[in-house]
Order: sequence, then structure tokens, then C-alpha cells
Amino acid sequence: MTATVLRVLESRESHVISAGPATSLREIARLMSGHRIGAVPIIAEDQTLLGLVAERNLVAALAAHGPDAAGLRAQDIMVRESPSTTTDVDIVTVAGIMTQSRARHLPVLDRNRALVGIISIGDVVKYRIDHAETLAEDLQNYVNRTDHAGVAQERSA
Repeated sequence: MTATVLRVLESRESHVISAGPATSLREIARLMSGHRIGAVPIIAEDQTLLGLVAERNLVAALAAHGPDAAGLRAQDIMVRESPSTTTDVDIVTVAGIMTQSRARHLPVLDRNRALVGIISIGDVVKYRIDHAETLAEDLQNYVNRTDHAGVAQERSA
């Protein structure tokens, strides 16, 4: 059985760094750099998601506006129709959404579209690697138990 987004969010620090739509691009870049994150959800005062500013949005703004990009705000460059997920979705489905939409970050929303977290492709990869290692260890333990049981049966025969 595959873990849900909630399980992955619970396994790491859950504090979400977000900003308002009027936040300057300079401040968005500072948030990303200072917190070592690749995207900042842009939220309204009621905590509902308005959009997402990712590293590639900053790069596109710099490419299009040069030094004038410093005068832009999050609302000027954010992706408004960012794919998102909820806490009950399984990680395999999230990986598919990310692959299909070419998104590296998915905001996690509640039923009212309020932001409750963000999940990154790094979170998904870490979970999948940890899960694969656990499965391999369980299989190795099973094989070892089976081998030892067979050896014990041969000795008693």
C-alpha cells in the first residue's frame, strides 16, 4: 500500500513558507534562498491558494524583464492554475500529476482550497527510495527466514 500525501508531510517539517500577491520578486527570491526551497505558494488573506511562484518563474521574469524584474510582484509572475493535491492522495498518483504537468512542487489544499502544505518532487523521490529500501529489506529478511527454516528442517530429518 502506498503512503498518502499526509503521511509524507507528517514525516518532515511541516511549516509552509508562503507569501502574498504583492510580495516583491526580490523578497520571493530571498525566501527561496533563505529557506532552501524551490517554490513559494501565493496565498490570499483567508489562506486560500492564489498561485505559485517557482524558480523557473523567477528565471523567466529575469529573462523577459532584465533588471526591471526587480519591480515585479508575485502576482505578476505566479502560475495561477497550478496543479495541486490534497492530503488523502497517494504518492504514486502525485508522482503522475507532477510528471504529466511537469511540476516540481504541488500545493496541498484542504476542501476549502486553503493551503495546508506543499510537496516537492524531492519528497516524492525520497519516499519512493525509502519505500523500495524497506521492501528490499523485508524481502531479504523473508528469504533469510525461509533459508534458515529449510536448513533446520533438513538437520532434524
